[in-house]
Amino acid sequence: MRDGPIIEAPLLNSLGDLSLVARTVVEGFLSGLHRSPFLGYSTEFASYRPYIQGDNLRHVDWKVWGRTDELYVKQFEDDTNLCAQILLDTSGSMDFGNPNKFHYSQTLAAALAYLMVRQHDAPGLTLFGAGAVQALPSRSNYYHLDDVLQMLANARAHGPTLIGADLWNVLETFTRRGVALVISDLFGTGDSISELLRQLQIQRQEIIVLHIVCPEEADFNFEGDYLMEDSETDQKLSVHAGAFRKEYQRRFGEFCERAKQECEKLEADYRRLRTDTPLEQALTLYLEERTTL
Repeated sequence: MRDGPIIEAPLLNSLGDLSLVARTVVEGFLSGLHRSPFLGYSTEFASYRPYIQGDNLRHVDWKVWGRTDELYVKQFEDDTNLCAQILLDTSGSMDFGNPNKFHYSQTLAAALAYLMVRQHDAPGLTLFGAGAVQALPSRSNYYHLDDVLQMLANARAHGPTLIGADLWNVLETFTRRGVALVISDLFGTGDSISELLRQLQIQRQEIIVLHIVCPEEADFNFEGDYLMEDSETDQKLSVHAGAFRKEYQRRFGEFCERAKQECEKLEADYRRLRTDTPLEQALTLYLEERTTL
């Protein structure tokens, strides 16, 4: 369990007006940012919601304002939100590195959820790893955001990467087209991560893979003899770090390249994030690139 706030004030301030923009057709749109197959189908009034700064003033019900002195926005049946699911890897290999991969990922997931709710989209959260899968459905309100942040704060990384029936049952509930963001170091047994991505593709999700890497894994700047222990299987291996560095870096590079190629096959957006890169810098750069594609 993590102490302290998931999102620090400087990170929130750095996000500015960035928006996570879906590049494929999704069942929903927000002020033209998300393309919808329902545009022009129906404009039947559905409900009101409180005005939020940045809303189009054309949708404000001025009659309600005249009666109540409160600003409310009309919502229509085709004015639906983007559904997104954040899938966070909670396996033991994530609890490694300085800065720690899991702490970095918790903050990343929280920042993305915050952005989505602020732009009226609907984030959900799924934790997968060892033991039972935990999941929150996609909803778009700040009360739901509190639940997402609480689940993230209580999460801990431990055990092997187990992807089985519990997770498949959750994925089958993703019945609307939307965005699935997988936050993981992509370490797993066999083709477990690839199978997860394939299942998300079957569920018609636009997939974004955020590959979390710590500097120790990427650079392997160790010296001397070490007894390396696998945090998921407890397997141990004696290594002379200096002599093994070049071979390790070659293998790790091949591992990352295979992950990238697998994502390309499944038309998933792949981005590697190092935990020694300030999160606000990495997130800002990535979201700005997506808005220009």
